[in-house]
Amino acid sequence: MQTNQPIASNVPDDLVVARLFDLARQGETTTREFQLLDYVIQKRLGQTYGGEFTHAAHAA
Repeated sequence: MQTNQPIASNVPDDLVVARLFDLARQGETTTREFQLLDYVIQKRLGQTYGGEFTHAAHAA
């Protein structure tokens, strides 16, 4: 997913994770919101720990 603007850059990590968890718990994992939140988390993990995270890497 490519974007010119940071997605949810002003939203704290704990709120992003909490919302993603709520959507997952409700079974809403195919929604646009879920995908965007997942992207934000993956991007922040990559920035924090360096490197690129992929779905295949944590799908196990």
